[in-house]
Order: sequence, then structure tokens, then C-alpha cells
Amino acid sequence: MNICFIGGGNMATALISGLLQRGYSPSKIHVVEINQQACIQLHEKFSIRASTELEIPIQHADVLILAVKPQQLREVSLNIAPLLKDQLVISIAAGIRASDIARWLGTHNVVRCMPNTPALIRAGITGLYALPEVASAQHK
Repeated sequence: MNICFIGGGNMATALISGLLQRGYSPSKIHVVEINQQACIQLHEKFSIRASTELEIPIQHADVLILAVKPQQLREVSLNIAPLLKDQLVISIAAGIRASDIARWLGTHNVVRCMPNTPALIRAGITGLYALPEVASAQHK
């Protein structure tokens, strides 16, 4: 499964680190980050693909993880909406309803995820909420 993170900040970094430590292939992870220097650092640290471009990584992703600040989520969602196919979209942005994200994206294939800061040291707990339209197979 190809995973594309939109945003490469602290929480995305923690999640990527956890995936890799559990044996996930770096070739299956791509990060889209607006800061070119952050892209370079993510690639050097994790050997993953990182870029400032949205279109190709989103088209090849099975799962998108929206890891941007809550105040950026609406704009980012509207920008990526035309690029979506049937990907599962997971948002880790605090305080934004799944129904709002679904409306902005034009899809109900949305899961809201609330990792907490101990996730940064792999000691966190995460709450998940999937909209009813998310297929049961995608709940795993």
C-alpha cells in the first residue's frame, strides 16, 4: 500500500518513523511538503520520497494522510480534491470535523485520526473515527 503524507511536520515524522521501525518499506511512503529543505531532510533521514509537487504522489497513493495544521486543512483539501480517485483519506488535524473534510474533498472516504503528542516517542494513543461510507475493509 502506497502512503502519501500531505505535510511533513512533527506528527508526520513520528508516524513515518513508526511505520519504518515496524518494517514498512520506505519506497511505499511519499511526503508532499511545501518547504524544499524539509523535503531534503525527510529524504535524508528516512530514505523516503519527498517533494513539493502534489499531483503524481497523490495519483499513486492508496492512502493519503493529511498532516497539515488545522488552519491550512481547508485550502489543502480544496487543492487536492480534483486529484483524488478512491483513496482513503486520513486527517490528523485537530478540531476539524470529518464531515467538513469530506465536503471539501468531495469524497466520504474520510477517517479522522487524533494522535497525541506521546506519539512523537512511540508511546501515544490514537483515536479514530471513520465516516459511515468508509468500506469496512479500509478500517484495518
